[in-house]
Amino acid sequence: MKRRLLLLILIAIALPAFSHLPQFTRQTGGSSVGRDRWPSGSTPTWNLNPSLTGTNISVGASTPAEVVTTSFATWSNAPGSALTILRGGDTTETAPAYDCVNTIAFKCTSGCDFGTDDSTLAITFTTTSDGASSDRDCDNNVPFLGQILDSDILFNQNVSYTTGGGSGQDLQTIATHEIGHFLGLDHSAIVKSMMFPFAPDRLVTLSYDDAAGIDALYPVSGNVSDECVSSMGVISGNVTFASSGGVFGAHVFAGSTTDAVYAPWASLRKSPIGAVTRSDGSYCITGLPPDTYLVTAEPLDGPMTNDEIGNYADNFGRTSVQTNFLTRWH
Repeated sequence: MKRRLLLLILIAIALPAFSHLPQFTRQTGGSSVGRDRWPSGSTPTWNLNPSLTGTNISVGASTPAEVVTTSFATWSNAPGSALTILRGGDTTETAPAYDCVNTIAFKCTSGCDFGTDDSTLAITFTTTSDGASSDRDCDNNVPFLGQILDSDILFNQNVSYTTGGGSGQDLQTIATHEIGHFLGLDHSAIVKSMMFPFAPDRLVTLSYDDAAGIDALYPVSGNVSDECVSSMGVISGNVTFASSGGVFGAHVFAGSTTDAVYAPWASLRKSPIGAVTRSDGSYCITGLPPDTYLVTAEPLDGPMTNDEIGNYADNFGRTSVQTNFLTRWH
């Protein structure tokens, strides 16, 4: 089993757009990789520790528990996905652990290393199967490569939050972002994407990019074996150097060239949708609504860098994504 953590950091800056990205797990002793996700048809539960840290949460019209419930519903109600998430019983846990309890806590007593820092707003700890023969899930079943076994979200008790109308970081914004990690999504560099790694003042609705990402992991069809299968549009291809060889880790995204709004996604914020190239330079952008698109391949050389997408390069046997090429579009 493998455990990874993803941070949400506070910063306010206007930046260009990239694409969504799933998290991956590399097979132990092998080269295969699996997309991190809960099993198809399963109903993962989350367990709230309702105790607070003191005065760091300003409670407005909603309680913290109601905010977290609403944040989970934002993802489970995403159009086009077959995702069901339920609230389980409350817990007293205040630290991350693979204990079959998916803890949501507003304080962390160990294992988070927040220190006195208030720039890291929250951390999601996810435990996944790396294909080891000894792996078992919480129901004692043999999991698939990349299956999420346990996920815990811990908020930084040194940060001031608000549930609406008060001062501090908007709790729903932070919770909704972290729940994207809970479900298997990595960071996105689309500035107004829910999975952008730097928190805005308030953002509580999904973008097209977020919806495409969650639909790819939890499609209504249940077919997740082929990453290029989608109930929506698909654009695939390869990004290669002029000399020879594929570009690894290029951000390739499809941006609409029209003002068209896809009716079933009317409640979402329109954004580009994309993918990141594999070792051979191949990519597959799924979840595209009917529209006309401009496809762009751009190096991940800032503001998003290799650091913001965790272990992506490691999982594909590389030390870093490649950035020694110029932006191209067609």
